[in-house]
Amino acid sequence: MTEKVTRTVNPWLVLGLICLPVFIGSLDLTIVSAFLPEILVKLGLPLQSSLDEASWVVSGYLLAYAISMMFMGRVSDLIGRRKVYVACLLIFVVGSVLVATAHTWPTDGLYVIARRMGHRPDRAEITLLAIIIGRVVQALGAGALVPVSLALVGDLFPPERRAQPLGVVGAVDTLGWVLGHLYGGILVNFFATHQETFTNLLGGLGWPPPDWRTLFWINVPLTLIGLAFTLYALRNVPEHRAKGRFDIVGTILIAASLIALVVGLGGNVDVSLSPTNLQEVSNLPPLNGTALIISLVALLGFILVESRLGDPLIRLNMFRRRNLAAGSIINLFIGFCLMIGLVTVPILVNVRVPDSSQLSDAALQTGILLSALTVPMALAAVPGGWLSDRIGVRYTTLIGLVLAIIGFGAVWQTWTLDMPDWLVATEMVFIGVGIGLTFSPISAAVINSADEDNRGVASALVIILRLIGMTVAVASLTNFALHRINQLASVELGGTLDSAAQTMDFINAYAGIAVRVLGELGLIGAVLCVLALIPAWIGFSKEKAA
Repeated sequence: MTEKVTRTVNPWLVLGLICLPVFIGSLDLTIVSAFLPEILVKLGLPLQSSLDEASWVVSGYLLAYAISMMFMGRVSDLIGRRKVYVACLLIFVVGSVLVATAHTWPTDGLYVIARRMGHRPDRAEITLLAIIIGRVVQALGAGALVPVSLALVGDLFPPERRAQPLGVVGAVDTLGWVLGHLYGGILVNFFATHQETFTNLLGGLGWPPPDWRTLFWINVPLTLIGLAFTLYALRNVPEHRAKGRFDIVGTILIAASLIALVVGLGGNVDVSLSPTNLQEVSNLPPLNGTALIISLVALLGFILVESRLGDPLIRLNMFRRRNLAAGSIINLFIGFCLMIGLVTVPILVNVRVPDSSQLSDAALQTGILLSALTVPMALAAVPGGWLSDRIGVRYTTLIGLVLAIIGFGAVWQTWTLDMPDWLVATEMVFIGVGIGLTFSPISAAVINSADEDNRGVASALVIILRLIGMTVAVASLTNFALHRINQLASVELGGTLDSAAQTMDFINAYAGIAVRVLGELGLIGAVLCVLALIPAWIGFSKEKAA
């Protein structure tokens, strides 16, 4: 089928056009993080008591994004990539409109429902709930775009030529969520700075000046343009449909397991840490044991159901294929290690801030240093595909892991409170390039191991396991780091930080301990990358991307 496709359409043209919606969807993964406090302020909600609920604007999107990936890959196998791709774009548009109009009719509708249930909720809180619901709807559409795009690569390109286009999709997806917070922050700041000009310009038309909601209105025409391009690009691509039924029970069980895992692991990492609030953040709530047990039970139920069904959501026997099993294991490690880099840099920058008045400068510095990790990571995904085509998935993955080991090892050995930014950036480049080089070979190994009827599911596994690794890392690293900081402070400083002991020397010593613990997280990243070398060497074949 692939040979027939390549004679009737230009696969690279198709790939370029379907990557536009992928970029838009991944951009919204992190876009809200730049102006979430502003949303709360404009709603009139107190920051201190509302940030926990508001965090679901971000984590709800991430969770729905992962769940959508899990089952929509299988749906695309059953009914065809084109139908699923178009449906997901329309769902994303609906979600964007829901977020942009959350303060109007969605809030009115939810308020009426709450009143009929006997509640008298605050309208601002109802609006926040409407925003969260809109974000979840967005993610249900956006999450499926990546695995369906990866599966389309499998439909369009022969096995020996898949690694490089898979790297392109991975790079576009990564670049989107890497740039999301920057894109959102720049535009919202631009709207605020020129609010008077926009008011004068749009007032005659009866339109309000642009604000954060405008970003979601922008999604609508961009996505519809992407939809038109997609329909044009896929017009001559024949659709393969697998035989079988959709596994509803398995979908419910794996969704319940993922939701319970996120709830059980709890909370987000506060990357606005400073030396004077370390103790406050250390009072995070413990893990939710009940939710974690529910997650485990649902996962075991999922495994039991999948092993007995004729048409399961995921055929567990796929994991008997060495390339697919090895790629899945490595992706868990990659997701965990990626989160180490994303978490440690913001904390390092903020613990070095002398007072809260300079946090805005710290945000800019954090963005610059994080770009040393994320931009090379996104760019390295493309040469990773090129290398896979020439030296094979095994050796490309090994090269990437070794580079990441060098970077994480340097973090462990060099991080101190007064280390120069150029050294941090250099180490992040090593980690970013190393992780980025693994994206294409892992995707090629997993997707090429799956048969045609399960290519959509295999494509979803590539991203989902990485997201699970990132999710587990957030809570486990937070608990380890904060416990370790307080343990060292108790031994070396005679106790934890309190208001009576906030002398500059004490604060600097406490911050120095925090940075030392961040260096220990670098050691954890290096160890995990060393462990990932084992499945990469044993599991991956010596052949090239095929």
